Amino acid sequence: MEKSYSQYSFCSRMFWISQALYFTVLFSSARSECMSKIYRNTYIQGGDISKVYTPTADYCQMVCTYHPRCLLFSYIPGNWAKNTARFSCFLKEIDTQELPKVPQEGIISGHSLKQCTQITACSKKVYEGLDMQGENYNITTADNYHRCQQRCTNDKHCYFFTYTLESFHSPALRNKCYLKYSSTGTPTQIRQLRDVVSGFSLKPCQLAQTDCQMDFFQHFAFSGITVAKVLTPDKFVCRTVCTYRPNCLFFTFFSSEWEIKSQRYTCLMMTSRSETPDRIAERANAISGFSLLNCQRAEPACHSQTYPELNFHGTELSVEYVDGHKACQELCTMTLRCQFFIYVFRKMQCNHEGKCKCYLRMSANGSPDNIEAKNEIVSGYSLRLCQTSRSPVCVQKPKQQSRIVGGSNSSVGEWPWQVSLHTKLSIQSHHCGGSIISDQWILTAAHCLEDIPLTEHWHVYSNILKQSEITNETTFFKVQKMIIHPRYEISEAGYDIALLKLDTPMNFSVQDI
Repeated sequence: MEKSYSQYSFCSRMFWISQALYFTVLFSSARSECMSKIYRNTYIQGGDISKVYTPTADYCQMVCTYHPRCLLFSYIPGNWAKNTARFSCFLKEIDTQELPKVPQEGIISGHSLKQCTQITACSKKVYEGLDMQGENYNITTADNYHRCQQRCTNDKHCYFFTYTLESFHSPALRNKCYLKYSSTGTPTQIRQLRDVVSGFSLKPCQLAQTDCQMDFFQHFAFSGITVAKVLTPDKFVCRTVCTYRPNCLFFTFFSSEWEIKSQRYTCLMMTSRSETPDRIAERANAISGFSLLNCQRAEPACHSQTYPELNFHGTELSVEYVDGHKACQELCTMTLRCQFFIYVFRKMQCNHEGKCKCYLRMSANGSPDNIEAKNEIVSGYSLRLCQTSRSPVCVQKPKQQSRIVGGSNSSVGEWPWQVSLHTKLSIQSHHCGGSIISDQWILTAAHCLEDIPLTEHWHVYSNILKQSEITNETTFFKVQKMIIHPRYEISEAGYDIALLKLDTPMNFSVQDI
């Protein structure tokens, strides 16, 4: 990037001497607070780590905010003289070097908002006259761009769209909705084009109308197309990383007890053409689940838990003495480049005041380079994108939504036709309810079955009042066949019904049910 910009001849060496006030001086050990200032007609030179294309400087800043290393950005608008550079968003980091701010007409620069409150990945704005290019994988006809954006939001693969208006120059291509994706989740190029409207999926705004699958699948491994893999200390961090990783639809996490030692703590992020795992295999000490991107609740892009007796390896930024692991986490949060930390409370690592060593660390992808078990140590993550000692939680979680509203406690035998449908999950074994409609058929909801389509993963329990009554000795029915309504797409659109055929008939003790 620096070589390409030297072609523009921004300045000479003598100019730098006379413009010393334009230097941005930030250091790896510097403490950081929210910096929302925008530098107009300014380009920050150097420190480039990535280039993406975004329709506005605001969206460029949002991409920088959620990038694990980006601290600064420079954005070239659509009216830039050089066509190939238009809409370019340059993501930048800084270590111990000064980054000069160069006066340049039209360019907009600024800071990441990682340390700021009330940040969001939601972008509802649409862009008239812009074609955001990517992989066009689905082309349909739509009445207006609102319908097109809704389709993008409800399609798990879609990250952005382009809609051609009624006035588009080619009659055959009018009112077309192009659903798109890319490896980065941002356009691969942006061009100016009359009579089109482009925009982003509203999944980060919690506006998807598709089912949210929050369950973990204990001792099951998913198969699909691998999009990335990182190291995480547990399944929860793995799920959050998947949620914010472009194109990750589901994941498998290999725990500390996984049979292959070199693969322990690995978070394998995947996608598939069908939007569901290509295969589900029973594997001890593997835990699988789904991205929460399409859920109607905000999921902060942070990890607040700390992990005793785990050592997070990474690039060392600094070492300081602090009083406890919480103080170490706060120090990491307030340190500009720190992504995670380790606090070592072995006596030989502490000073005469009782304060112990706090190691501030980072990596290229924001996750540890290695995770290993170690005594007298606590590891954890920065709370940027989450909370700081002086700031409230950035994303306030709404109240958990439930499909059950109200209700009252039942008694033994009150609902004899009700059954409990179980899968092997780590959070709870009960997955959904169902109703007996004959001695071998159960009526249930289609949304309960769509993510677990294999009959061998289901057990049906009848005559159960409390879930706590179910033990390994409790009898159950196996499922022989599953039938989902052919017109079912999402639960909110109707036809949310399905049938389960049991492998053996039930023996009714009461005839009139």
